[in-house]
Amino acid sequence: MYLQCPRKFYLRYIKRFKTRPSIYLIRGQIVHRTLHEFHKNHPRILPATPIGSIRTELMNTFNRLWDQAKDQFEALNMDETELERFQQQSERMLFNFSHWLLKNEFKCPDFSELRLFSKNLRLMGIIDAVHQNPGGAIIIDYKTSQKPLITDDINRQAAIYALLYEDRYQELPEAVWIHFLIDPGNPIPIHIDEHLMDYSKLLIETVREKTMSTEETDYPCTCGGYCERDMIKP
Repeated sequence: MYLQCPRKFYLRYIKRFKTRPSIYLIRGQIVHRTLHEFHKNHPRILPATPIGSIRTELMNTFNRLWDQAKDQFEALNMDETELERFQQQSERMLFNFSHWLLKNEFKCPDFSELRLFSKNLRLMGIIDAVHQNPGGAIIIDYKTSQKPLITDDINRQAAIYALLYEDRYQELPEAVWIHFLIDPGNPIPIHIDEHLMDYSKLLIETVREKTMSTEETDYPCTCGGYCERDMIKP
């Protein structure tokens, strides 16, 4: 957040303003919770499991969580047609996931929503899924964005996840897979090497140094004022 806009960081983490709800945030939380519940309930899946039963379970969980978020959706004052479009798009994401799961012989992750906290790094992250393979771990990050595009933010996130994983398990993951659920294809791998790890360490230290101050003047706006719009002032 600091790299996106220093003032946004100031408002969120120093002034403690709440983030304004958005359809993208709410939808992302629902889809992620759906996948987490599925992984939690299915540590192993038999290859003979019908794809239809997988999709039915995903849809049942998704619809329950979507209905539970009714008050949040009403607060957005969205057009019903637009809200329905987001719902249908989210369902398609879960269908894409079930198709990918089928292609990969229903291999479920060893960890789902793995929370990693490092005292050494003074850093915390929540990883969507981890496959611990003999050749090295694969970290998976599910994305509900509408375009399958690897951004600088995503590269930074992958580097930090790899650093947290190494700190916990004393070994580098083989790769971080970015799974854009809107895309029916395979996840996009970000391969981990020493250069990426050195970059993530430097990044963490640099941002930490720049966020020690509590003075508002040390956090200029670089986003054109969007940070003010995205926060709810008490």
